Amino acid sequence: MKIATRRFVRPEFMNHHQTLYAGYISEWLTEAAMIGVTEVMGETEHVVLAAVREIRIKRPVRAGTILEFRYQPGKYGTTSVEILAEGRDFLSHDIYVTGSAIFVTVDDEGNKMPHGLGKREGDQDEP
Repeated sequence: MKIATRRFVRPEFMNHHQTLYAGYISEWLTEAAMIGVTEVMGETEHVVLAAVREIRIKRPVRAGTILEFRYQPGKYGTTSVEILAEGRDFLSHDIYVTGSAIFVTVDDEGNKMPHGLGKREGDQDEP
């Protein structure tokens, strides 16, 4: 997996249990996936988020943690690209969160269009 970004978890990001609010986790994981799909596609102009899948919080994140978000391409469809993402502790490399996002390519009117990426072994028509 490639590094997308790092986030210092500050006290104001905590929920009422003093762990990282899930909204930030979702935002940061999606951002890492967007960075990943931008590398795969080479652009952002015709790429939109279609779905976020299976965000799994593996352990609570406490204030003071530095989360390193990483990504790698998953399955490709005709118009879609799946990006797998995870958040790890910057120092210990323990995994705190995993998930994936599906992006689709669209034309100037917002209609799906083929992305033109070659299929890889194991890819399906549409994830």
